[in-house]
Amino acid sequence: MKRRLPLLLITALLFAANLASAVPIVFSLDGTTTEGGSLETLQTYTPGFPIVGSGDIDFASGTGWVALPDYSFTIDTGFVGPNGVLDVNVDVTGWMQTITAIDGSGNITSTGSGNVLCTALGGIGGLICPSINGNPVPPGWPPVDGAILGSSAVIDSLAQTITVVDNSNFQAGTVTTFYSYTVVPEPGTALLLGLGLVGLSARRRSA
Repeated sequence: MKRRLPLLLITALLFAANLASAVPIVFSLDGTTTEGGSLETLQTYTPGFPIVGSGDIDFASGTGWVALPDYSFTIDTGFVGPNGVLDVNVDVTGWMQTITAIDGSGNITSTGSGNVLCTALGGIGGLICPSINGNPVPPGWPPVDGAILGSSAVIDSLAQTITVVDNSNFQAGTVTTFYSYTVVPEPGTALLLGLGLVGLSARRRSA
């Protein structure tokens, strides 16, 4: 019986390692940059970066999900009209991406869910909002190479970053959005590893 116990512990450890392919993560929105387009804009986020959420990625199957808490941002166009600034405010609620595939190069295919409400703060903001409010996917991460926004998302599992490039945003420029994630240690797996090592040590002493 003494010799069977370490073997059972090792078997349990291997079984747990197999189940641990889905990796819980701390996920965050870290920043954006905007290039080109007819308007030079400045985006101010509330809360400020990083905006921290959570997720779970299974790298073996290329599936998973990530979610962020509700946030908002102001698009500053840099123009002032007769009635004040020509900006917009965007509120994002229920932001979540369900990952359906990750290919060998780290390209992500995902389905977004959530709601976006764009409010014009004056002037040209009334032209910007229809293109944002008409998009069913929260800005920042539409499906890869989608017909509407023509965007792509790439994950770097070594650097633990996700980069999204939107090539067809409302101002005909390019918006790059940066995310990062940190793997959350699983106490259960660590415990089983420790038990397995103890079992191996006990087996060597009894041999």
